[in-house]
Amino acid sequence: MVTSLTCSVDTIKDIAPEEVWDIIRGEKKEEYIVVDVRTPAEYEEEHLPGARFIPLNELDKRYSELDRHKKIITYCRSGMRSLGGAILLCNQGFGELYNMRGGIMNWPYERVKGPPEEAKEFFKEIGEIKELLLFALQMEKASRTFYHQVAENLDEKEIVDVLTKLSQAEEKHMEVLYSRLKSIWPEAPPLEGIKESEHMEGAISVSHSFLVIEEEPPKERIDILELALEKECKAYDLYQRMAESVELPLREVFRDLAKQERGHINELSRLL
Repeated sequence: MVTSLTCSVDTIKDIAPEEVWDIIRGEKKEEYIVVDVRTPAEYEEEHLPGARFIPLNELDKRYSELDRHKKIITYCRSGMRSLGGAILLCNQGFGELYNMRGGIMNWPYERVKGPPEEAKEFFKEIGEIKELLLFALQMEKASRTFYHQVAENLDEKEIVDVLTKLSQAEEKHMEVLYSRLKSIWPEAPPLEGIKESEHMEGAISVSHSFLVIEEEPPKERIDILELALEKECKAYDLYQRMAESVELPLREVFRDLAKQERGHINELSRLL
């Protein structure tokens, strides 16, 4: 049991959204936990990729869910509620605490939609590493097909080049997943014989995405990059939350998938 302390606001560090974004898409993410302390409706409407959701009114009962060895970043709509959350955690003995300046109102980067239960619901039938890897592989194949087919229907060379590179990145990810799948399931069917999912990474519907493209075709390079970045952020968010909701050894598999998606986010961000 942690003895309650008198916490000074001065011990809580201010952190800019730019720094938080660098953490989310960089290797230092493993050192931090980003905590959204807003309401369920606010979180579902939009949240930071990979953010842990613990409403402010539940934080005093659920702080044990947070790793005391990691640095905690709290955020809310404007930075006021999250400062209160950071103070509460400070009073519970947490060491390195950060409050994101200006809250999500000041966040200029990618945001993710969906309830915190979405990950559990989407993967509720998956219970073994083999099933997980196979399903992840099927989603990667769907993403590759999506990028490839969109590229075939566009004429702008610069946009087509970006889509081709993204498709090739998905192929490399598929090869990594298939290699891991074969290591635990030697009798797995050949890679080309595995059917793709109806959803891409991040539980994004392929058919719906095609409809969006048809209704409003991308006109510039940035349109495609933002579309891809949204997909990769959702994939990272989904895998990250799944890692928090399952037991070992599945947890490590999800963390590894999230790490790879974070690498895609980093690559796309450099192209913007």
